[in-house]
Amino acid sequence: MPTTGQLILLIVVIALFVAGGALSFARVRSDRRDLRIASRIFLGVGIVAAGALLAWHGAARRNWVPIGDNFDALVWLATLLAMFTLYVQRHKTLGALDWFVLPLVIVLLIVAGIFGRTEFHEYHPAVGNTWAWVHRVTSYGGAVAFAIAAASGAMYVLASKKLRHKQAVGPQYGSLERLEHLTMTSVTLGFALLTVGMITGGVTMLAADARTPLAKIVLAVVVWLVYAVVLHAPLNPSFRGRRVAVLSMVGFVLMLGTVVAVLLMRGGTS
Repeated sequence: MPTTGQLILLIVVIALFVAGGALSFARVRSDRRDLRIASRIFLGVGIVAAGALLAWHGAARRNWVPIGDNFDALVWLATLLAMFTLYVQRHKTLGALDWFVLPLVIVLLIVAGIFGRTEFHEYHPAVGNTWAWVHRVTSYGGAVAFAIAAASGAMYVLASKKLRHKQAVGPQYGSLERLEHLTMTSVTLGFALLTVGMITGGVTMLAADARTPLAKIVLAVVVWLVYAVVLHAPLNPSFRGRRVAVLSMVGFVLMLGTVVAVLLMRGGTS
């Protein structure tokens, strides 16, 4: 059960996210750079404050498992979603993504303050189900994003091959610049979703004391590493273009292998 001090800090966290969301929504009328920066600052400070709240609450109850009670579980979920939003907006601005995610973050924090005072020992089953739901949605949502990245990557490879052989490239392919932009945007979104899915899945596994096949874990980590390389390819201009497109396709093949492991291996359906 959270203390009065922890509830006060929770209110501060909610206020920071509300301020960040309000500044972001103000860009509807004027998409000014200062509003975008201020919104991200409030979001970042809110995440840091939420981390401090989680550390305080975990130390008080002497249990660091994120789904040990309703308060901890819901604050963790909200923090992960906020981190996901900040990460995506930092690397590839996706328009009004925070307009849709931040209200959910704020609702989760409010619910944490309400239900955190009513459950004293173990989390309510609905909270555990929420973690499982977030794990599945983010994992499969990431797979969909990576499928789009693989498709655009394949189109990039084919189009660039035609250009190298001085063959005509039809308008159905689009320009190489647009294909690369679509690939990177899809990889950014998929990477953030996969990261949240891996964290929530790992926490759920630890809380349930379940055994997960080693192949499933290895494949998931390899997929994450491959897309981490793709995501940060712009840092090395010589690694852009065709290499990124090929890696996006390789990563998707590995992602399919992970999905097969989840569906077929013993213990993979958890």
